[in-house]
Amino acid sequence: MNQVKLNHQLISQVILNDRQAQFQLFELTKKMIYSLAYRVLNDEDEAHDVLQDTYVEVFQNISKLSHPEALSSWMKTIAARKAIRRSKKRLHFESLDSVEPSKDDFDSWFDAEMLDTAMLSLPDGARAVFVLIAVEGYPHKECAELLGISESTSKSQYQYAKGLLKSRITKLLQA
Repeated sequence: MNQVKLNHQLISQVILNDRQAQFQLFELTKKMIYSLAYRVLNDEDEAHDVLQDTYVEVFQNISKLSHPEALSSWMKTIAARKAIRRSKKRLHFESLDSVEPSKDDFDSWFDAEMLDTAMLSLPDGARAVFVLIAVEGYPHKECAELLGISESTSKSQYQYAKGLLKSRITKLLQA
């Protein structure tokens, strides 16, 4: 069964408040939603709260979803917005006069665990931008709108995050 048919069938059952279907949707998507929330917030408790709040909104509004093939993207957008709203109280963007893209190639090998460790050590604002752009694939314009910043701030924070990641991964590799 292809993904679109599965989504249509599953969505139909979830709309009818079928608890098994709701649980199935939760099981299929919980890691994706939690991972996004945790990467933005860097806090397990807050990420669990976002996870719960996301599914409440999903189950309340799934009947409005007109394109079932966009289910995952729609859910991630809900989670991203909820995580950003929670992080706004402490979200801080570094003041950057001008950040030049790194001219050095970065060809060292590193694994996902190193990248996650380095990402979680980023300043909140730079981490949020990096997660939305590099991990979730949002364009700078949409990232800026979600975070309430300018597109140029999104771009400079992204470059800043990439530079910090390179430096921190290099240190992890040397350890």
